[in-house]
Formats: sequence, structure tokens, C-alpha cells
Amino acid sequence: MKRALLFLIIISISNVFLNSSFGADPHIILSATMIIDGKPDDNLEQKATAFDINFGRIGAGIGPYTAFLCYDAQNLYLACKAKDDFVSCLDEASADFKDSDYLRLYICVDDTFKGRQTMSSKNDWALIFTPQDTKGNWKPMVKECPYNGPGHGAISGDDVTTKRASGSLNDGWYLEAAIPFSLFGVNHVELSKRTFGIYLVAGDTDKSGTRTGEVTLPGDGAGNYWNSPDFWQESRLGKFMSVEKSGKLSITWGLIKQGSKK
Repeated sequence: MKRALLFLIIISISNVFLNSSFGADPHIILSATMIIDGKPDDNLEQKATAFDINFGRIGAGIGPYTAFLCYDAQNLYLACKAKDDFVSCLDEASADFKDSDYLRLYICVDDTFKGRQTMSSKNDWALIFTPQDTKGNWKPMVKECPYNGPGHGAISGDDVTTKRASGSLNDGWYLEAAIPFSLFGVNHVELSKRTFGIYLVAGDTDKSGTRTGEVTLPGDGAGNYWNSPDFWQESRLGKFMSVEKSGKLSITWGLIKQGSKK
């Protein structure tokens, strides 16, 4: 009996040690190509890695938001489905579209993010997207925000990516973008050998023209969640699935999407 009890105690202590030492498994970003046309690809949930952005930071009762990430040889693809009863994107002047509806993607393309509370590395990026422009057109605005770090010149629009699109859903909005790896100064082969950091934040603004709520990925960290890489989560690229020279894979996804319109 004593031996059994001792065994259980040892197992319990070991589990605590393992969980606290190694934490959660990294997110695995799947390899696939998105068609950037403002409409969710068929099988988006199967071919891309989903992230539930549901941890309340400001306000309550917004969303839900689900973001998706995947990659191919040239791009990191980002998409988001948002439940929202009123789309407002009038704020283009603030550094991060604070008083518009928005999605923020944070990424550090190396493994130095944990333990840092400032975006002090040139490998740290914060890219903010809105589903519409200020005139209510389904044309996403995008800008880079340095927050408390050196940043990259607060670039915006086509300097971030020319491939971005959005559209309405029955209960909200959808946006997607192809972000070239070259923007981050890395290619997919180099990034596949690294653990890197990912974080996502979404915000809601209604008729008042002032932000009413903000949610993030669940998870702990030190510092301010909106500019501390310590909140960012370990991620890895999954096995690379190359597209045939004929473009067969891209054409297949395109045909699936076209077929869904019939």
C-alpha cells in the first residue's frame, strides 16, 4: 500500500514538473494555399490551422472570432471569420486602427519572444487589418504598428501586401490576406527550422465609433498583452506540401470555390 501511494505521489509530481517545464505543445501551421478573393475557401477549417480568439480583455459579448493560418512557398496566409452585427472601420488615423473593427497578427520569426515584455527585436511584427476601408467598401486596410519597439517604418497598405480581400458573412465579416515571407526577411525553409511566436487580437467598434471590446488568444504572459511578446505562443510550420508546377493544387481549390457558387 505504501509503495503504491509513493508511486502515485511520484507520478503526480512528475506530471506537474512536465507541464510547468514544457508547457503546451506548439501550434502547427499547416501547409496549404488560400485563394484571396474575400470568400472563405471550401474546407478552410481542414486545410488551415484554426485559432479561437475568445479571451475577453475589454468589454464583453463580442465575437466570436476564429482566425486561420496556413502557408506555402511564398506566403503566410491569414484569414478570420468574425461574428459582428455592425461593421465600423472609420478610424484609419490611429496607430493600430483602435476605433475600427480589426484583427491583429503578431509574429516573431525566431524563438526570442518568451521572457520579453517589449517588441525590441526587428524580428517582431504587429500587422493590423480591418475588414473595410473608411468608405464602407470591402477593401481591407492594413498597417504595421511598432508599439513600443523599433518597428519597420510603420508601413501600410500595399507595402505590407497587395493580396488582401474581405466580404460579408450572414452574421458578420470575413477577411483574408497573403503575407509574403519576404516581408519578414525569411523564407519558409528557414522558418521551418525554427520555433516562432504567434499572437492574435481582435477588436469591435459599433455605431459610437469608439472601440467597445477586445479579445485575444487565451494564455498568460508578463507585461501588457497588446505589446508584450511574452504572451506570444510557440508555433512551428508543418510539413511542406509543394504545389505541382502545373498549379494543380491551386486550380483544384479554385474549382472547388467556383463550384460552390453554382
